[in-house]
Amino acid sequence: MKASSSANCRFPSARKPSNRRDMATRVAVDPDYTGLTRVEDGLPSFWYHDPAHHERELRAIWYRDWVYVGRARSLDGPLAFRTVTIGDQNIILLRDETGSLRAFHNTCRHRGSVLCTRTEGRFEQKVIICPYHRWTYDLRGALVRTSSKTAGEGFHQSEYALYGVAVAEWRGFVFVNLAGREAVPFHGTFARTPERFDLWPLEDMVLGHSYRAELGCNWKVFWENFSECLHCPGVHPDLCRLVPIYGRGFMGAHDDPDWSSHAGDDDPRYQGGLARGAETWSRDARPIAPGSPGSSRGRYKPSSSACRRSTWSGMSTTCGRYGSFPWARSARNWSPTGTSPPPP
Repeated sequence: MKASSSANCRFPSARKPSNRRDMATRVAVDPDYTGLTRVEDGLPSFWYHDPAHHERELRAIWYRDWVYVGRARSLDGPLAFRTVTIGDQNIILLRDETGSLRAFHNTCRHRGSVLCTRTEGRFEQKVIICPYHRWTYDLRGALVRTSSKTAGEGFHQSEYALYGVAVAEWRGFVFVNLAGREAVPFHGTFARTPERFDLWPLEDMVLGHSYRAELGCNWKVFWENFSECLHCPGVHPDLCRLVPIYGRGFMGAHDDPDWSSHAGDDDPRYQGGLARGAETWSRDARPIAPGSPGSSRGRYKPSSSACRRSTWSGMSTTCGRYGSFPWARSARNWSPTGTSPPPP
């Protein structure tokens, strides 16, 4: 193994005595501090690579929570469909003959054959026909015809509908929940009130450009990275110039043990938010469309976690086995016109 150079590395030296208050004292003074107040154990290492634990996480989290699967406009009109995968579960997302959104497991109730082998398209008829034994379902999931010449004793056609998946549409975004009828209400899952997004023209956004990249890591590694900004000064210098508090290694004001000493200072370095003079989360910090009626701030595009003219708008849900990363991260630029500016 080739040894790496230590020319650019700094090694810890012995800690010198400090006259500053210790952390316990600070937390006692600033009770709204959101950081750790004591040493906490990390997750066990096998949670990141053990297949059995990965399966437990799928069942406890991914198969019971609402998962974003795409824009409503991707299903254009009655009989349109597409398939998505969450863990090892493949889902049919479709519009029935009335245009209503519905979702089902992509599995025939007869012998478990895959019903839709294409990833997207439009049904030629108002039915889903299994390519194996021709069992036929209407677009509401009910079994309407089988290939058997006679029905056996005890067979009741009404008991063999497709397994349903809960589906919800919110301002042009589509979510599914594999818990089906046991799914928690969709609007009860918002961490913040939906009204926070009222100034954003989400319904009018259309896809201008997308690209896909798969990250070769357990899904928790990505989420842990996305939940802190200790890495931001060294990894995201452009983003830190746009959002100055990130340059201090903090996500929000209360991540700072000394937050109360800056409580009256509206400097974005301490309170968070965009740098003074910036209007959007984009590389040049400017709006890309004229203001909407009644809004002096304009119709801005959504924020970009990469500080680029594209938006991390969502994740596909292909979940790798054995603890590998379950999403392919899709960068999408949503704009009222659907146009996509050139890459930076």
